[in-house]
Amino acid sequence: MSELTQKNDDASRQLVVFSLGNEEYGLPIRSVQEVIRYQQPRAVASSDTTLLGVINLRGRIVPVHDVRAVLGVKSTGEGDGEKIVLINVGNTMAGVVVDDVSEVLTVNTSEFEDLPASGNPIVEGVVKSGERLIILLDPAALTGLAGGEAGEVAVA
Repeated sequence: MSELTQKNDDASRQLVVFSLGNEEYGLPIRSVQEVIRYQQPRAVASSDTTLLGVINLRGRIVPVHDVRAVLGVKSTGEGDGEKIVLINVGNTMAGVVVDDVSEVLTVNTSEFEDLPASGNPIVEGVVKSGERLIILLDPAALTGLAGGEAGEVAVA
């Protein structure tokens, strides 16, 4: 990677912006593998209350989570427009159900702020983009919900 590209990467980041209820959330684009139409996950026994079940994605079993309750967002019910955002961190993949995916947004790193009072392990911070507040989620915590560090926090 050239020095110029590196400097540009440090100055801005791209986010996949999606909605849950009336709120906007974002994930770094580098952690989003793809967005697929909602498909009903097959139920599996789990102590993780966010786990809806698993889907078969081209031969790979992927856990699918609904994080609305963890984020304090009321469920709108199963709408036709729901999507599953597939997140890939390292060798771990997970899906997160969202109401809709709106855009890929490029933001300056100066627009990022921590949310120390949140206390929620899946919330990384907030992005102030113009008049918009986009809650930035932690992809590592989301992929860890079904068995990693975040899963242990949620179960404990």
